[in-house]
Amino acid sequence: MALEIQEQIHEIVKQKSNILICLPTNPGSDAIASGLALYSILEKLGKRVKIVSNNFTLPANHSFLPKSDEINKDLTSLRDFIISVDVSQTKVEEIKYDILDDKLNVYLSPKNGFYTNQDITTSAGSFAFDLIFVLDAIDLETLGSLFTDNADFFYQTPIVNIDHHPANEHFGQMNLIDITATSTSEIIYEMIEKIDKNLLDEYIATNLLTGIISKTKSFKTSSVTPKSLAISSYLIDSGARREEIVKNLYQTKSIKELKIWGLALAKIKFDNDYKITWSYLTKNDFLKSESAENDLEGIIDELMVNTPQTQTAFLTWEGISDNKIYALVYTPRYLNAYDLFREYEPVGSKDFTKIVLEGQNLEQAQTTILNKLKENLVS
Repeated sequence: MALEIQEQIHEIVKQKSNILICLPTNPGSDAIASGLALYSILEKLGKRVKIVSNNFTLPANHSFLPKSDEINKDLTSLRDFIISVDVSQTKVEEIKYDILDDKLNVYLSPKNGFYTNQDITTSAGSFAFDLIFVLDAIDLETLGSLFTDNADFFYQTPIVNIDHHPANEHFGQMNLIDITATSTSEIIYEMIEKIDKNLLDEYIATNLLTGIISKTKSFKTSSVTPKSLAISSYLIDSGARREEIVKNLYQTKSIKELKIWGLALAKIKFDNDYKITWSYLTKNDFLKSESAENDLEGIIDELMVNTPQTQTAFLTWEGISDNKIYALVYTPRYLNAYDLFREYEPVGSKDFTKIVLEGQNLEQAQTTILNKLKENLVS
């Protein structure tokens, strides 16, 4: 009988020793939390693990997450370059090296005789990781330069692809895709349940509950299901710190964040036919509130919470240090914002995407986004 996909994943994990977890560029709370949960699970299974996201910066309100300082911003020491010298005839007395003019010079002092070009060969070593988990990414391009700069590694190493987005391209050798799940964290929980429930502890439970709460806007969106509520209840029983999660994600805000959020909420607009909520911010708004773009983290959640009928939301703003217009777009699960706005340098995921609109002002950008959404949304 064929093994279930969770059991297949468990089998390949047992065979591998060095495992890499990749998150998308600019990962959302669910990607971060599910990645950290998987990191802890693999550590418990005795694996050497690294977790990475392209140019990652941990949002300030996520520092409470267990092992949140383990996420790396780049992929280093992926593969050794080996220089081999035949010493069967000429033994080595001493080895030295230096770097001059951006060149590495290796000096071999022979005990007798000398070395020739025929004694030297070069080769590439094995990759540092023998298994890759990719979480919450619809395709490998979503990983940014992690993938583009290391394509050979991704093509030559088995990939386990775990996601809940309908647009996922099933790029892995193993694909655990559940489009009925509210979040990737929910899928990771179900994988633990299939493998060994004893792996779950309060730290893993806290990470997984964070992912579910962030995706359901603290259980306020229409994506909440009886299964997600049952899983959340079990995670709380297992020690997940719900109050701490809600406090950090939704209640702990700096004065700068409160100011810039207030300015955005004061300009809120709503399209009743398409259930779209949006707002905008100018450079002057950032100056008045003494805030920066990283203070916008979570503002889409706030827009949706303040307009319960909302199914789609976006925020546009003028770049502080350039003349570009930026936008964060949240869409319903059936609409792939990443594909919809592909011409605008999207980063993120299918349902929560950041885009760049050049050559447009704020008003034009809002019109562009609204028209694209209305052409594709179900009214």
